[in-house]
Amino acid sequence: MKNPYAPGFWCATAALVLLSATYFYGVMLTHQIDKALIFLDSASALIGVISIAIVAWASLQGQRIKKKQLEQGKTLVLIWDTKVALRRVETVFDRYFWGSYWQPGRTFQEVMGELTGTPLEKSLEALKIQCVALDKQVAQDDWHWLNNARELCDVANAMARERYQLDFCDGRADSSGAAVINRDFEVLVYTWTARLKTFDHQLDEIEVQYS
Repeated sequence: MKNPYAPGFWCATAALVLLSATYFYGVMLTHQIDKALIFLDSASALIGVISIAIVAWASLQGQRIKKKQLEQGKTLVLIWDTKVALRRVETVFDRYFWGSYWQPGRTFQEVMGELTGTPLEKSLEALKIQCVALDKQVAQDDWHWLNNARELCDVANAMARERYQLDFCDGRADSSGAAVINRDFEVLVYTWTARLKTFDHQLDEIEVQYS
């Protein structure tokens, strides 16, 4: 990696050498050779010490920049992995509620409006784990991303229970009662979509921040 402080180091070194050479030449013109040689030795030692100090400082700054870049790269990888986990949740959610969810073979928990053991629950748990890692990397004590995942999980569970109520009341409730249940379900669908988009938008924002 190219050191950004290299130009400054070489400029400072050149300036010291030029000043020393000028002074040395001036002393020589006065025919004080001994003093000129003593000054030359002192100036050489001073330039050497300053050069070592500058190199050490530049090396330290370079290591800090490298460490920052490594941390930035690690954060970006976590952000991308969280996006993948979120896309997985979105895909499984669509298949679960609008695809094969109502086909034969559902477990007792699914029939009773629970997500226990379902692919949707597993994808949500995977998202939570990914959000914990992201929080530790960028937020430390603030569980912002984990809370986002928990909110999605709460909405998904509420939708499963509401869908169970729709099944249970199908053909038994009057039209007004069914309308209320359907309206509640529509609100949950809207809430899910809104929180999913908000989650995705926040990931985009933090990705730009660390890019």
